[in-house]
Amino acid sequence: MSDNNKSSGTTLARNRGAETVAEVEDVPVERGGQPASPVKRKPLWNNVITITGLVAAQITLVLLLTFWLFTLASPTSNPYVDIVGHMILPMILIVSLAITPFGVLFKSWRLRRKDPSQRLMFRFPRIDLNDAGQRRIAKFVLLGTFVLLPVVGVSSYHGYHYTDSVDFCAKACHSVMEPQATTYNHSAHARVPCAECHIGPGASWFVRSKLSGTRQVLAVWQQTFSRPIPPAIRHLRPARETCEQCHWPKKFFGAQLREITYYSSDEANTRHDIGLLLKTGGGDDSVGRAEGIHMHMALAGKVEYIATDDRLQVIPWVRMVDRAGVEVVYRSDGRPSSDPRPEGALRVLDCMDCHNRPAHEFRTPQESVDLYLSGGRIDATLPFIKRVAVAALSEAYADLATAEAKIGAALVEYYRTNHPDLMKSRIASIHQAVDQVRSIYRQNFFPAMRVDWRTYPDNIGHFASPGCFRCHDGKHVSQRGEAISHRCEVCHDFLTSTGEPGSARVVQRGGFTHPFELLGPHAAARCDQCHTGGIGPARTCVGCHTDQAAFRAATSPAFSGLGIAPDAMAKQVDCEACHDASQPASVAAIQPKCMECHEDEAEKYEGMLTSWASEMEGMLRSAESTADEAGKRLLEALRRAGPLHNVEAARIIARAAAVGGASAQAPVEPARP
Repeated sequence: MSDNNKSSGTTLARNRGAETVAEVEDVPVERGGQPASPVKRKPLWNNVITITGLVAAQITLVLLLTFWLFTLASPTSNPYVDIVGHMILPMILIVSLAITPFGVLFKSWRLRRKDPSQRLMFRFPRIDLNDAGQRRIAKFVLLGTFVLLPVVGVSSYHGYHYTDSVDFCAKACHSVMEPQATTYNHSAHARVPCAECHIGPGASWFVRSKLSGTRQVLAVWQQTFSRPIPPAIRHLRPARETCEQCHWPKKFFGAQLREITYYSSDEANTRHDIGLLLKTGGGDDSVGRAEGIHMHMALAGKVEYIATDDRLQVIPWVRMVDRAGVEVVYRSDGRPSSDPRPEGALRVLDCMDCHNRPAHEFRTPQESVDLYLSGGRIDATLPFIKRVAVAALSEAYADLATAEAKIGAALVEYYRTNHPDLMKSRIASIHQAVDQVRSIYRQNFFPAMRVDWRTYPDNIGHFASPGCFRCHDGKHVSQRGEAISHRCEVCHDFLTSTGEPGSARVVQRGGFTHPFELLGPHAAARCDQCHTGGIGPARTCVGCHTDQAAFRAATSPAFSGLGIAPDAMAKQVDCEACHDASQPASVAAIQPKCMECHEDEAEKYEGMLTSWASEMEGMLRSAESTADEAGKRLLEALRRAGPLHNVEAARIIARAAAVGGASAQAPVEPARP
């Protein structure tokens, strides 16, 4: 090749050096005096993948700009449109730009595979801005860079914030998050973004939440999410890093006044007003005395506990470490404090262990109806409206439409049947009550997600769920023999006032007085055992002791199929004949009641109950040693029901449990006197 040809070839390489090409080098051969064929160059960018990526990027860029203009012009937002604009389009743009170099690499591989003897190499561009062609390419690259970088940056910024927004958390997955979104909008934290509590500041929790969110999105897509979704308390960030950025319990002090209004379920819907002082307290001596409820998390030491259930309602083990580092362990499982702690995750007590529903409170029917009555949204002069409304809300419905239809029918039918005169004179009040009860249902009941007030217990207080009594039940005892107190005055004082309305009144502190007297062990019962939030139990023994009554009558579902019969005295003797409500339910207390009927046969029946009790305990212990899981469940149900309520049936059940929960064996001998 002549020097001129070489010079020409060099110029050609320089002029086309900015192209992405594959160079196939052949050995020059002179044939017939003809020069060797020139070097072949094939552009690698000209392939389907690269072109597709570039076209997709251009289209996406136009769509993004259109979305931004639409966002500026639209006064409202749509969560699904926002997902496309803030998340999907930026992702498509980034993927489109990322696949363009893969097209180049893929074409290089294909050329090399088609002719392995050829040597392919990537020619880096020789930049020479004196060349007009290269200047045009440089202008195009710079312009594209200045356009794409702001677009990708702004999209990433908005996408980051959108995934932390209330619209994304509450509305994007509407059917799944509907219960939480609805209660959030009616809560005191409705102006606090979800991410403030569920994520908080910092990168580590942001990354953790987004990884968890990816798993949750897949679960929603595949319809494998739980119904209801599990409570988040086990996975929440410590309250000191979220809640206490605004609320600082250490700086609280003194007591706060709380006024409670409730209505009886009688014909007049009798109103009751209760005032009490909550001893909130605090833990900073500089602003007030260090005492009260908030000392639980404002101590110089700490309080730890172990719960054995997912909802953190069963707490058998508590440890308190005081300022001096002295540990005190309280247990309710009957084991010594020195024994290894129960299985379960160890938690440090913080705000969320009591304030576990600060933005997602599902009100009970009783509380909701009381609130609407006190606010005048339901006419309190309608006879029995409290009872009828609570009964309608306590029923189970398949869906919202069914609930609204049946709630309306229940209220209207009640007044049409029992108070027909009101259907003419008070029809507007009745229809208003129907609308408001339906409103209560929409705010607190979500059948599609199987959510109501019983799904997520509220640990503030102890009225419709154990709450404070999870630990303050008087049964958690330390190694010193001291129990965690369950006296009312530890946390609050009730207020009573004297004097005529309109005149000077004297307010006095005092203890709580129940509307009717609670005798014996009933005085120590937890509030939530009777106040269920829905229809309360009947004020009879059977109203609360349903397991015992069903076992005695042989109607308990737990023992179906075992062939047990009702207790021999089930129809002749009622509960009060054996039990004194003012005394603990012990064999020693019941035995004298037996002799009141059998005094003429004292020798025959003396000690009968003691003998049966001893037999039952030995029988249960023996069965527990050989029972499988099904058998152990049978024995647990039997212990709850009380074997002495049906001794004959207890023997059959124990035998069945001992051999693995199978059907009962041949009948055993009748109970001996």
